[in-house]
Amino acid sequence: MDSKTEINQDTQEINDQISVVKITALWAFSESAFGGILHALTIPFRGIFINSAAVLFITLIALFSKNKKEILKSTLIVLLIKALVSPYTPLTAYFAVTIQGLSGYLLFLPKNIFKISTILLGVFTLLFSGLQKIIVLTLVFGNTLWKSVNIFIKQISKEFFSININSDIHFGYVLIFVYLSIHVIAGVYIGIYAGLLPVKINRYKNEIPGELFLQNDSNLPPKRKKKKKNWFVRPTGIMIAVISLTLLFYTYISPSSLEIGSNEIFVMLVRSIIITIIWLTLVGPIVKKLFQKYLAGKKSFYADEINEIMDLFPQFNKVVSYCWKNSSDKNGINRIHKFLSTSFYYLLLS
Repeated sequence: MDSKTEINQDTQEINDQISVVKITALWAFSESAFGGILHALTIPFRGIFINSAAVLFITLIALFSKNKKEILKSTLIVLLIKALVSPYTPLTAYFAVTIQGLSGYLLFLPKNIFKISTILLGVFTLLFSGLQKIIVLTLVFGNTLWKSVNIFIKQISKEFFSININSDIHFGYVLIFVYLSIHVIAGVYIGIYAGLLPVKINRYKNEIPGELFLQNDSNLPPKRKKKKKNWFVRPTGIMIAVISLTLLFYTYISPSSLEIGSNEIFVMLVRSIIITIIWLTLVGPIVKKLFQKYLAGKKSFYADEINEIMDLFPQFNKVVSYCWKNSSDKNGINRIHKFLSTSFYYLLLS
């Protein structure tokens, strides 16, 4: 018996519990609320988790849909709900979801290579996520940013650890390589995991606790009203500010000790401010308005699906709350692992 036949048999056994509408609802919930939950639980690398979840949901839609075009339809519905629930979502997030849906549709078109498609989708989605951040930072700050990071690391090594690095290693590029490597490794892992979903779902399908539906209290940290953060108050912005100010200080007290001048750092900062202002006040709002106008035109067409999905959100919150309480017997990473895995399968099968 080949793997395709086994997958079909596995999905046939559980397709009465799972529908494409429900998977789409979970994907929309993930895009709209999952980030806030991870933030409340102070889980690092939230972007990797959210993009990994997208890989799983796209894989499930490919598994349980008769036509792969359902992936494109689900992508559009997720974008519509994301615009409704999180109207201040940056344009790059909409773009990322669109690319995920399109790549999933194309990768799952070929038949008999399901597990290869899941790995390719995982690697592409996570790598694209990492590259997107690197590209944005380079466009905003220019190549001077990576040159500054390189000099900053060398200077810190010399001042605080008495290590004099005179090699040709460019630590800015090393940092980019390590960052992207983490995303690729995560992509391979989630791709392999996605390929095993039919087996894992069968394992969980009879384990949904009955008391889940009697649970009403929320045990997650209380939700705080999300405020839109500018880049300079995010961890990345703070890190860039520290590097820039430190190097600017060094260029004035010891101008000959660095391979970069204060003028270059100053130009980098002015460039970033100008580009950010132009994007936030001119280009971004225009492009976002056009995109939201397109989505508004599709809203009435998918009104029934959107209402059905939005009605599921309170139940999803209840399941997530139960899973958080149910993971209290674990600590640290083990608790997070149990919480995420049980949340995923209980939401899918409850």
